[in-house]
Amino acid sequence: MAASFLAGVSKATDVDRINSAIVYGNTGTGKTWLGASADEIEDYAPVLIVDVEGSAAGVGRKYPNVDIVTADTYEKLEIIKRELLEEEHPYKTVLIDTLNVAQDRAEKFFEDLPKNRGNKFGKWADLKDWTVQFLRDFHHAEFLAVFLAHPQVDKDENTGRITTTVKIAGSARDVAPTIPDLIGFLDFENVGDKVERVLYVGNTDGLVTKNRFGLEQKLVKPTMVSIQTAIFEAKEAGK
Repeated sequence: MAASFLAGVSKATDVDRINSAIVYGNTGTGKTWLGASADEIEDYAPVLIVDVEGSAAGVGRKYPNVDIVTADTYEKLEIIKRELLEEEHPYKTVLIDTLNVAQDRAEKFFEDLPKNRGNKFGKWADLKDWTVQFLRDFHHAEFLAVFLAHPQVDKDENTGRITTTVKIAGSARDVAPTIPDLIGFLDFENVGDKVERVLYVGNTDGLVTKNRFGLEQKLVKPTMVSIQTAIFEAKEAGK
C-alpha cells in the first residue's frame, strides 16, 4: 500500500522560511557577500557558490568556510544542478552567481541545437522552459537557493514609467518573479551621515521586489541573519 500523503503534512508555521530568493543589483553592491552570509546561520550552513560569472573573488576573506565550484559552461552547470538536486551533499545553501549569465550560456546552447537552426523563435521557447524549470527545481530543493542577478531598466513606451527589474531574457521574465519567496534589490543609499548597503524587499516605486513574509520596505546593512530575524519579527507581529 502506498504511503499516505498525511505523512508529509506540516503546520504552515513550520515552513515560514525562505526556500529561494533572487537578489539583484549593480556590480559591486555586495550580492555575493550577502548570499554568502548564510554561512553565519547554522540552519543555512555550509554554503556553496556556483560561480557562473567568475565574480566570487574576495568572498573567502570574510567567509572562509564557503565553498566555490566553477560553472563556466552550460554543460557544467547542468551537471552541477543534477548532482545538487539528486545526489547527497552537505550544502544547505546554494548561490547561483549569476542567473542572467547562466541564461546567456543556455541561450547559446539552444541556439546551436539542430532543431533551432533556421528557427529564430525556437531557442526562445527552449530558454523560457529551461529558465522556469531551473528556478522551480531549485525552489523546491531541500536547501536554500539564492539566485544572484544583474538589474535591467525597462521603460513603458505608453506611460514613460521606468522600472528597474531582474535581468531575465525572453518571456521567462514574466514567470520567474512568481517563483521565489523573496526578490530584493541591493544598492547603496545615504543613511544618516553614512553610505550603507540597502536591500529593498517591500513595495517600492520603480523597483520590482517581493517578499512573502510581511517585511518592511527595506533592510539596512542586510545579511542573511538580519533577513531571517526580520522574518521572525514580522511573524511575531502577525504581519
